[in-house]
Amino acid sequence: MSRRAARRAAKKSGGESKAKAAAAPVVAPAAPATSVSSAAPTESLSAASLYKDHDSSTDLAIAFKGVDESLLEYYQGLRAELVSQIRSGETTKDDASAQFIELVSQVLVDSGVASSLPDAAALAKALLKPAALLSEQGEEKTTAAGSSSTTNAYTGIAQDSKVRLARVKTKQQIWMEEREAKENRDSAKASREAELLNKKLEKKAARKKKMKETNAEESERQRAEIEEELLAARRDAIYACANMGAFKGTLETNDFTLPNPGGGQPLLEDASCTLVRGRRYGLIGRNGTGKSTMLRALASRRHGNFPPNLTVHYVSQEVNLSAEQRQKNPVEIVVDADLERTMLMEETEELEALSNSDQLDVEGATRLGECLARLVDIGAETASARATQLLDNLGFTSELKARPLENLSGGWRVRTMLAAAIFAEPDLLLLDEPTNHLSILAVMWLARELSHSPTWKSRIVTIVSHDRHFMDVVCTDVLHISGAARRLTQSRGNYTSWNETRRQQQIAFAKEAALRQAEIDKLQDYAGHGFKYGGSSSQINKMKMKEKQAEKLVEDFKSFKENASSLKEDMELSLEIKSGGELDGYVCQLMNVSFGYPSSPILFDQVEVGITSKSRVVLLGENGMGKTTLVKLMLGLLEPNNGTVRRSPHARVALVNQHHADQIDLTLTPLQFMQKCYPGNGSYEHTQKLRSHLAGCGVTAGSGAGE
Repeated sequence: MSRRAARRAAKKSGGESKAKAAAAPVVAPAAPATSVSSAAPTESLSAASLYKDHDSSTDLAIAFKGVDESLLEYYQGLRAELVSQIRSGETTKDDASAQFIELVSQVLVDSGVASSLPDAAALAKALLKPAALLSEQGEEKTTAAGSSSTTNAYTGIAQDSKVRLARVKTKQQIWMEEREAKENRDSAKASREAELLNKKLEKKAARKKKMKETNAEESERQRAEIEEELLAARRDAIYACANMGAFKGTLETNDFTLPNPGGGQPLLEDASCTLVRGRRYGLIGRNGTGKSTMLRALASRRHGNFPPNLTVHYVSQEVNLSAEQRQKNPVEIVVDADLERTMLMEETEELEALSNSDQLDVEGATRLGECLARLVDIGAETASARATQLLDNLGFTSELKARPLENLSGGWRVRTMLAAAIFAEPDLLLLDEPTNHLSILAVMWLARELSHSPTWKSRIVTIVSHDRHFMDVVCTDVLHISGAARRLTQSRGNYTSWNETRRQQQIAFAKEAALRQAEIDKLQDYAGHGFKYGGSSSQINKMKMKEKQAEKLVEDFKSFKENASSLKEDMELSLEIKSGGELDGYVCQLMNVSFGYPSSPILFDQVEVGITSKSRVVLLGENGMGKTTLVKLMLGLLEPNNGTVRRSPHARVALVNQHHADQIDLTLTPLQFMQKCYPGNGSYEHTQKLRSHLAGCGVTAGSGAGE
């Protein structure tokens, strides 16, 4: 019989039973009781064997006779699934009963079939268990009251069919749950990938930081080596001068390669230059091209044919002091720079000690006389007075000259070392950014000293500076380092004359490049038109010839641009400073302001200053007069002793310190520093905007902006 026919028969039998039930008095149903109490098993039977031949569909069909077919199919499927799990051992009979009770018992109570949850649970358990298990509970479980409850339970389940059917999941609900589960999996996967990416980026940043720290340590080690080499070379030069006389020749450096301290390609290749006594050379080039590195290499005599009697003194941008130097004052440091005087005095003291103890021989007595005579010749007795005058010219006060160097700022330390270098009067003086920490008056004095003093008319001076006016006054020649071509070129004249020559070269390069490009375009245009100019063999051969000519010109043009690449790197870059607009009233106003540091004199008193959006103010004055202090008062970094400082709450302030290390994390690249200051939305477009801004200021990917 087909399934559909079976359903029609069950439906018909259900109708007949309803008619008989209406005519007869209500009694306990016999079929369920008989099936429940028959075939009692032994205690040794397992749950799987009891359910082996159990037809759950038959029991429910009898118990749920007259109930909606869809609801009957639902409970039949549920019960069949639980029985199958019991047979396979996936679950126990107790767990299966608990699941079935949970689904049915509350419905039985709500519909009034069972008076309490325990009664409803017993009825649901009876519907799940086969007859063999129920027979173990005895005949007393099948009383008339129990049968009546079972009959009423069937009716209650039928009445609650709509509620139970509502709990069945539709295909849409299943699809929604699967999609939500997939989204949760995708989200979890994305979170894991993001976490892994962040860990990789952190490890990469840590490696970069460690590499930079390693490079910094290597640079510090190289600097210490150079300092030791420089001191040893100066001492050797003093001894050589005593035997060979003073240096009177020309210094030549031929075909040397300047390595990059940070690794990578050399800064210079096959470089050569000639340094002549009485000439003052300005070493120029873009930042990072190797100007300071070349000065250090010259100071340590690592390149060039340096004669042994050549004395060299080098002043770096950053001063590194020994423990002994930190305890000395500026006058003592300057006097010690005359290394010949220091060595003669040390030798004289040793010889005089031997003489006082009657241990000095004839040769020693002769040497003592030579030392004393040489000390007179170099003016050893007037050294302190000359050093004091030199420090006065550089802006030192009596109080500053009495301080030990460990209590002086970096700027005053650099001035002290500059004074020491000038005091030593070496044959080759190397100055790296000497004007950075000088006042205007000190810069003017230094320019006059180097360009007009008779001392430097017979010596060689090489200077690195970004002050073009200072370079124009002092320099007689220019040494230019090209970072693009890694080439060193030498020319006569000061910076202005070199710059004008460079500008003319750039104009000529632009014209030549335009002519070559036009010729290439013409040949390529002729060769690329196919048979436009005819289809004869002669025309075809001519087009092929023009194509080859164009290819050769393109190769020549590439070589031409590479050779002239140094011209492009020296193009002027305009610095564009943008403002946020104008503000009404004062941006900053100082009213009757007085200030002085504790235990120090008052720097300024009763100051009245008003700054608006249109103000352009320059603070002039000697070092220590309070220029930086006044700026700090305006920004609110310091509070005045008296008076009031008012600042506009709408003003945004940008500050550039004279010491860049106070503001910049030196472990970051330029791009990383900009991203730290201006994180934006983190998008690619924002990063490109920062790159473009850095490039406009001359900081390109080659200098670390793109790393």
